[in-house]
Amino acid sequence: MKNWLIVGGSATGASHSKNGLPCQDAYTFRGLKSGWGVAVVSDGAGSASYADLASQVIVNEALTLFLAWIDKYTVTTKLPDYATWQDVTMQKFRLIKEYLAKYCQNQKIDLAQASATLMVLVFAPQGLLVSHIGDGRGAYQRASGEWQALFKPYKGEYANETVFLTSDIWTNPSQYIDCQVISEPYRAFALLTDGMERHSFVCNAWDEALQKYLDPNEPFANFFNPLVNHLQQMQKKGAKSSEIQEKWLKFLNEGNEKIKQEPDDKTMILGVRECVHS
Repeated sequence: MKNWLIVGGSATGASHSKNGLPCQDAYTFRGLKSGWGVAVVSDGAGSASYADLASQVIVNEALTLFLAWIDKYTVTTKLPDYATWQDVTMQKFRLIKEYLAKYCQNQKIDLAQASATLMVLVFAPQGLLVSHIGDGRGAYQRASGEWQALFKPYKGEYANETVFLTSDIWTNPSQYIDCQVISEPYRAFALLTDGMERHSFVCNAWDEALQKYLDPNEPFANFFNPLVNHLQQMQKKGAKSSEIQEKWLKFLNEGNEKIKQEPDDKTMILGVRECVHS
């Protein structure tokens, strides 16, 4: 994978393990020789009977569609503008939803029982293209070393309420599907489901003026920087990709006591540009 060190993994949450439930998250990523690539994360709805199946179907189809788009687009060396990227996103997300609906029909599965979120990140030497529906978090490290959020998760009126790819949003999808074009130098990126958000983001802070809790959506540099540095050090010491991936999965399962006891499923992809050293 040219100029990239990328790891990803999913770990079953403590409450799912206790209740004998499968991990309902899924992820995938692929880097290309051009330096472009795609990372995808999905979080199946906890109340949906086929959430684990839905999230896996969604990430696989998203990877296929966005890689095909890159193959056609990268005759240029520039990122698309916002309007173009939004059009691409709406078209691809709709196709993914239709693919899932057809899959469920063939498998005789109720589509409402196959609800899942979707986060897609296209990474390129020139910047990042991001699209998402639902909750979860994304972050990137600027050339200055500062970490910034890629998007803000959709949170409904009630706790744990969000929207999904299968939700009734398709008469006005742009109200629920967020798109971003990051056209600046960057050093790393991360995509994660909400099982990892409390460990890696400031998600809840009291606003004295408004007298209520708000979501600052701020990545913890003290969480991400050691991970980036550790990956780079492993690579410098000649660790194999399989060894790095194994260490990453162990971190998601038992990185510290709080992560180990996290009730929700935990998924995270972390991408680091190899040419950058912290």
